[in-house]
Amino acid sequence: QLARLNSAYASQIERIHIPDFAIFIRDYYSQHRPVILQGGVDHWPALTQWCPQYFLDMVGDVAVEVQQGRDKDRLFERHSQQYRSKMPMRDFIVQIQQQESSNNMYMTANNAAQNVAGLSPLFQDIGNFGEGYTEQVQASSRSFIWFGPKGTFTPLHHDLTNNMLVQVYGRKKVTLIPALQTPYLYNDSGVYSEVDNPHDTSLIAQYPLLQQTSKLELVLHPGEAL
Repeated sequence: QLARLNSAYASQIERIHIPDFAIFIRDYYSQHRPVILQGGVDHWPALTQWCPQYFLDMVGDVAVEVQQGRDKDRLFERHSQQYRSKMPMRDFIVQIQQQESSNNMYMTANNAAQNVAGLSPLFQDIGNFGEGYTEQVQASSRSFIWFGPKGTFTPLHHDLTNNMLVQVYGRKKVTLIPALQTPYLYNDSGVYSEVDNPHDTSLIAQYPLLQQTSKLELVLHPGEAL
């Protein structure tokens, strides 16, 4: 309630050119304020090279782990281990390109352990984020590729780490709800909520506290980081 006295609370997110790291820590990170940073990855080869065809050329024959069959289970994210599937990267890309929109297949952080060696050539295309933001050892061991078709969806959840999401190709719509409002989010099992989609108005009767949340929507474009 006190946080809501600030008119900017959960109502806007700044899009700024990457500031000095100390300013980022002072004004955003330490304040638990999300921000969209621009200019941090302009020097990455990935920003101009990454696309389905480039992945085909670089790692098309590599066997990768993905999630497949998600459409048949409303709790697909909780049960992600059940939907692990291995295939050559080129087969995965062919499936993606055959879909106008789909949530049935997705490569996520849950698949990273199996893919890190095979996809290592792609990680040569990323580098430091801005100046002074990156611990290189961490960057190489704690970076994950999310890759899928238009229409992929991740249910409402909270993360256990503080993350930087860098959009390289395509766009991603993100909905953020302040951590202070967790009591209104029907946290259920682990990091997951009973509510899959906080935008689903049909759930209000069953989950009335959702009406007290502040949903902040944004769209990340290539080269931007949240």
